Amino acid sequence: REEAEEALRLVREAGGSGVVALADVATREGCRNVINTAVERFGGLDVLVNNAGLGLYSLFLAADDRLIEKQLEVTLRSVIYCSQEAARVMKEGSIINIASIAGIKPFVGLSIYSAAKAAVINLTQALAVELAPRIRVNAVAPGVVKTKMGHSLLNLLGVSEEEFAKRYTLLGRIVTPEDVAEVVWMLVKIPTITGQVVVVDSGQLLLGRL
Repeated sequence: REEAEEALRLVREAGGSGVVALADVATREGCRNVINTAVERFGGLDVLVNNAGLGLYSLFLAADDRLIEKQLEVTLRSVIYCSQEAARVMKEGSIINIASIAGIKPFVGLSIYSAAKAAVINLTQALAVELAPRIRVNAVAPGVVKTKMGHSLLNLLGVSEEEFAKRYTLLGRIVTPEDVAEVVWMLVKIPTITGQVVVVDSGQLLLGRL
């Protein structure tokens, strides 16, 4: 809840308004509750950003049933459920899925995560076709981002932010949450973009060292 409250504080500082709704978006009920809260508070829904994330590191043969189920629940099922519930109440609008470059190029130790993110990318394109012209659907595919999840990956690699930026990116800098947010906002604003996956990774994917 602390992170959600901080996000709401930033929204209010920028002149906006909002409400915190806590739910397990790996369940249909949780997704429905979040969407209903938004509709009740603001009178409708214009934008959905599917941003629930969980990167569980495991070599493929070591991944047990619990890890596989949890990864798929949070990474893929939440996108399906929330998108369904949102599309049912949207008159018109935009759905933006936070994918990952791992869904484009798999990484060792992230096979289940990579598969789930690849599914999110494919789902994005399928929904762009199926929900048009009423709803646009796009995805953002970040590389390593300065978040708790990103730092966990850096710890697994045994490198600092500076080392990672120098060795694994073309631009010498790690992506920030603000970078991703700017792309999300761009996709919200431009009415002629749908079915696209925008990579935000400082050239990490092109360098291909991870």
